[in-house]
Amino acid sequence: MVRSEGADEPSTGAQHAAPHSIHEYKVLKQARNSAYRYLTIRPRSCVEVEQKLRDWNFPPDIVSSVIDHLIKLGYLNDEQFARQWAASRVRSRGFGRRRLEQELRNKGISRDTIKETLSTLFEDVPEAEVARKEAAKKLRTLTRFEPEVRRRRLAGFLERKGFSSEIIRAILRTVM
Repeated sequence: MVRSEGADEPSTGAQHAAPHSIHEYKVLKQARNSAYRYLTIRPRSCVEVEQKLRDWNFPPDIVSSVIDHLIKLGYLNDEQFARQWAASRVRSRGFGRRRLEQELRNKGISRDTIKETLSTLFEDVPEAEVARKEAAKKLRTLTRFEPEVRRRRLAGFLERKGFSSEIIRAILRTVM
């Protein structure tokens, strides 16, 4: 054994390398546990988890290792996340295609995945039908206004929900 200068413990080259790898292991374990806790709140996209781990100041190599590990275990799947997120937002908030595209892009989902997800979703539930239901709910709150004000407010409401101008015009023709 070789005694290093200023050290209380004798060390060898192998022992000197060990604390570095032990430290890396601890950081990796901490990053994984942080990611697991973050995923218990709600499902997330790969980009969301990656960004959060970076915000928590984990090293980039540890972050990519954790992301790969979570994908391999099936905890991260952008296609599945996009389907669940979009279906939930249509069901609970009555959002249209444009709003869903924007939200999914903000979550780091690829354009191809978004396109495929929304095509499948709106085959099952026509977008015009979702818009019609949202318009009917909103009209009940607009009864005290003049017809032109109702029309303008309803159009703005549907636009913010993410419906196309064609769908909005069709609904305005049928309900007003």
